Amino acid sequence: MAIPYSQTYADALDKHLRIKKDNEWKYVEDVQVKHSGSWRDVKEVHIKQGGTWRLIHEGEHFLFSAEITSDGTSEWSLASHISGLGYGGSLIKGVVVVNAVRQQLNLGNFSSGSKVLLRIVGNKRITGKGGNGGNRGGQNGAGGQRALYSRTPFILDNSGVIGGGGGGGAGGNNAQCTYQNTYYYGCMKGSQCSGTAQNFSNANGGGGGGGAGYPGGQGKDGGQNGQQWGGGGGGGNGGCGSNSGGQGGNLGQSGQNAGGTAGGGGTAIDGWSYRYSQNGAGDGDIRGGTSN
Repeated sequence: MAIPYSQTYADALDKHLRIKKDNEWKYVEDVQVKHSGSWRDVKEVHIKQGGTWRLIHEGEHFLFSAEITSDGTSEWSLASHISGLGYGGSLIKGVVVVNAVRQQLNLGNFSSGSKVLLRIVGNKRITGKGGNGGNRGGQNGAGGQRALYSRTPFILDNSGVIGGGGGGGAGGNNAQCTYQNTYYYGCMKGSQCSGTAQNFSNANGGGGGGGAGYPGGQGKDGGQNGQQWGGGGGGGNGGCGSNSGGQGGNLGQSGQNAGGTAGGGGTAIDGWSYRYSQNGAGDGDIRGGTSN
C-alpha cells in the first residue's frame, strides 16, 4: 500500500522503505514476509551496512496526512483527527499542513516514537486570541492565548507565522477633580459678603486596549479592540491625575501597564523541546515565547 503523503514529506519523516516498480522508486507503507505459509506485517526492516545493522523502515506507525483549509477561532486537535480516522493507538507518523488561519493547534501527546511534520503555508498562520483590556479604575489586562501545543515529537516547516496572542492593556486609574466656587450673600444691610465652597467631581481613567490575535482582544472603556497584528490603543483620561488606559500588546507581546498591570503575551509554542528538527523554511516567523 502506498504512503498517504508525498515523497518530499516521506524523506523528511524518514524510515520508509522504497521499492523499484515500473522503473520508478516508490515508498511503501507496509512490508510483509511469508512465515509458515502466512503473510505477516513486519514491524521493522534493517539492513547491514559497513558491518552495522541500520534501521530503514518503521512498520508499526499509523500513517496519516491532514491539511487544514478552513479558518477557525477554535482549537484544531490532532488527537481528534486521528481518532476520526479510526486509530486508537499512540504511535503515529504523518503530516499536518496548515493552509488557513487558526486560533490554536494541538499536536497532542503521542508516544516518543511518533513523528509529525508540521508545515505552515506562506501567508497562513496560527495565532492565539488576544487578551482583553482592563476596565478603567486600574483593572488588570488579560493575558494572550498560546498558539501551538505539543507533547508529540515534530518537525517544523514554518513559511507563515506562529504567534501567541498579545496581552491586554491595563485600565487607567480614576481620580477626583477638586475645585472651589465663590458665592455671595447678604451680610449687612445693603451689603454683600463672599464665601468659598469646595466641590468635587469624578475624572475617569481610560480602559485598556485589546491585545493582537485571532481574534483580537476587546478594548474596554474607550480602549480599541486588538487587530490581527497589532494591539489596540488605550482609552483617554479625564484629567485631574487620572490615567489613560494601556496599549494592547502586539502578537506575543505584553500589553502596557497603566493604573493596573497589563496582560502578558501568549506563548507561541508550548512544547519547544519536542521540535526535534526543521524542514523547508525551518522555524520561520515565531512571535512570542517558547516553553517546555
